[in-house]
Amino acid sequence: MYDSAVTFADTLRHAIEQRGLSLDRIQAHLGDRGAAVSVATLSYWKSGRSEPGRKSSLTTLPHLEDILGLERGELMGVLPLTRERSRRTPVPDLDSLWSEDSPAAVLSQLDTRWDADLDRVMLHDRLRVGSNRRHESLVVRQALRARCDGPDRRVLLHWQDDPTVPLPNLEVLRGASLDRVESDPVGGVVGAELHFCQPLRRGETVIVEYEMTWDGPGPADVDYTRRLRTPLRELLLEVEFHPEASPASVTAFTDTRESLVGLDLEHRATIAHPDTTPGATGLRWVWPEHLSGLS
Repeated sequence: MYDSAVTFADTLRHAIEQRGLSLDRIQAHLGDRGAAVSVATLSYWKSGRSEPGRKSSLTTLPHLEDILGLERGELMGVLPLTRERSRRTPVPDLDSLWSEDSPAAVLSQLDTRWDADLDRVMLHDRLRVGSNRRHESLVVRQALRARCDGPDRRVLLHWQDDPTVPLPNLEVLRGASLDRVESDPVGGVVGAELHFCQPLRRGETVIVEYEMTWDGPGPADVDYTRRLRTPLRELLLEVEFHPEASPASVTAFTDTRESLVGLDLEHRATIAHPDTTPGATGLRWVWPEHLSGLS
């Protein structure tokens, strides 16, 4: 929440003074990001003679906030509402989804500024479990749609329960490139920024696919959970078990219900949910007693 008595010009002027950059340098930094703004326009904004109002101007504000070291939305938050810029349904912060210490610490080191501006359209997770009952690989495919002009990255977070296993290797297969990676090996958490090939325009969709694998035996976790903080049009979760390591039972669960699911002929347990609501969704399984000694 921002103080309505503080104007856009006040906020911008103070940030420029704190950052110690000239308007020429700010214009150059914006140009490097593909945001064309004249020095005269920046001067008008700084003095209060004018404010960003058109869509082309509003899309530069996240870049300007980044250059000046401001929080995401700090400049946008002190602009008066116009028909061009109406309030949208707020999206909960990532911290509300990952409030535990280890995930929160990793997230704090990543650039999540665009996360609330990406609608999740489709999510497909495919986990493979090997003959040793341990995770072998996880392939994730997502379709993301921009809610505004400008999103250029997506942040991912993976948390495994087994503290004896090193964190997974991450490979991007489609739609992005791997940038910053942060981790907490003791807490079993790894996070990364995936940069799209180019910034998205409002309404534009990108499909991102990545894979996680482990050097040696993977985690012995007996569940796979996907946490959602926004609605999702299509969710598909698959766990594929090695034929020599079939579970005694598999349960599909959400925050409010659970049910047993069987394996298909390819030893896969699958759940498919249209129009998924925020919360936890996943699969967990129980091993037969005669497999309890297998490692």
